[in-house]
Amino acid sequence: MRHLEPGRGGRPLRIGYGRIFHEANAFSPLLTAQADFERLHVLEGAALERATGLFQPELLSFMPHAELTGFRQAARLAGEVTQVPLFSAMSVPGGPLARPCFDWLLDRLLAGIERAGHLDGVYLALHGSMQVDGLDEPPEGVILRRVRALLPPGAMIAASYDLHANLSAHLIDLADLVIGYRSNPHWDLAPTGFRAGNRLIRALRGQCKPTRAWRKLPLVLGGGVTIDFLPPMRSIFRWMKGLEDDRRVLSASLFMVHPYTTAEDLGWATHVCTDNDPALAERLAEELADRAWSQRNKQAPDALTPAEALDVVASSRWRRLGPVTLVDGDDIVGAGAPGGNTWIARELASNDRGLKVLVPVHDPALLQEVWNLPTGTRRSLVLRGTPGYRMPEVPLEARVGGQVEGEMGRVVRLDVGSFHLAISDVPPLPIHPSYWARLGLDARKADAVVQKNFFHYRMFYLTTSFQHLLVKSDGATSLERVRTRAYRVPCHPGAQVEGWRGADPELRRGRLGANA
Repeated sequence: MRHLEPGRGGRPLRIGYGRIFHEANAFSPLLTAQADFERLHVLEGAALERATGLFQPELLSFMPHAELTGFRQAARLAGEVTQVPLFSAMSVPGGPLARPCFDWLLDRLLAGIERAGHLDGVYLALHGSMQVDGLDEPPEGVILRRVRALLPPGAMIAASYDLHANLSAHLIDLADLVIGYRSNPHWDLAPTGFRAGNRLIRALRGQCKPTRAWRKLPLVLGGGVTIDFLPPMRSIFRWMKGLEDDRRVLSASLFMVHPYTTAEDLGWATHVCTDNDPALAERLAEELADRAWSQRNKQAPDALTPAEALDVVASSRWRRLGPVTLVDGDDIVGAGAPGGNTWIARELASNDRGLKVLVPVHDPALLQEVWNLPTGTRRSLVLRGTPGYRMPEVPLEARVGGQVEGEMGRVVRLDVGSFHLAISDVPPLPIHPSYWARLGLDARKADAVVQKNFFHYRMFYLTTSFQHLLVKSDGATSLERVRTRAYRVPCHPGAQVEGWRGADPELRRGRLGANA
């Protein structure tokens, strides 16, 4: 963005900022509750203001600077912008929100707006793939509509969405500006908030006039590993980011949808916002859609069974340099699965191959059974995983190796043969080696580490793990479930779709009840 204009000059502004952020997986047996947000991130008022400065972590134990910090820096650079903290809440991805939880979140946000008094605008950091149990419309659309109703005429809303948002008219029409992440893994939260704040301030001061266009593709899987700096998506992301070097282009975003909700109108989407140039927005949104569609046949790497993956680890030279990563592809907590897959543990219990493997498993009943046992206790146990997840039972002869309690719940380490289990009472997301260090284990010295995340762990294991294997079993993030699902509008790769343009108008039109 070599042409970046800070938005200085013009009238003083009062802009509120907040967040309600959750990625839902409809195939998890667990509903997301208020406690799940309170465990990770709930802030408002002065506490939110402190956390979004440059010297405090905005998302504790996750990311020091995120969207709201970025927004505040854009406002500081623009000058004469009063930044009003509203309410911010985020939880680990999980099952759909229980309706009382959603109502609580929305009420807190709206109360913050009512307390704020006059606002010229609001910036909201949203996900775009939230789902609420019993709600008959996209939740982010409800949030935007209710916020809009509290603002005076002429006020504007900027919304940022995760790169895996399921874009719909509900998410577009009620926001004056839409900005998406442009990295996968998502390291650019703060830059995204900065871009959203900068465009919002400039628009409110009459320095630009946002005009936008978007396209929706009948595509739910494609793009290979979909990482922005690796082929095949690298060239597309470079081209898209380069668009904003043109003064006429305010933003360009590609949304590679989260496919694990039951929304009927799932699909990749493109969105381009220009400065008072609707024809250019239409042309670029169309071209970006063509570029994305061209990668539809690039699928993720072939997945291995647990036995096949462990055989590869046993013969791998890479484990001399660090642990091989086993990506538990059907049980990705980072995509809303409950984390209670027992298939890899079952294979290790049958034949551990002498490998030191670190395996996190959600099993609250087993956690409760062993929580008070002293370290060193040996016990015959049965691993069952998440209640209601229908996982195979795994008999174990285990030794209690330690326990920890913190913001990610309670965890007990069980030593079984040559491998180690981390049994937790909340869905585990051990993307950082420190998760294992707290249990007295050095991830670097392991032969393999099981990850419940597709992408984000790579940021923290960049210099530690050099071989990554996708493992398949049967869980809430099964790609096979996505491929074989029946969609209201036929989607690639489950259906043979010749082109994206025929489906685009119907997908963009959508209908209420998509998230029922």
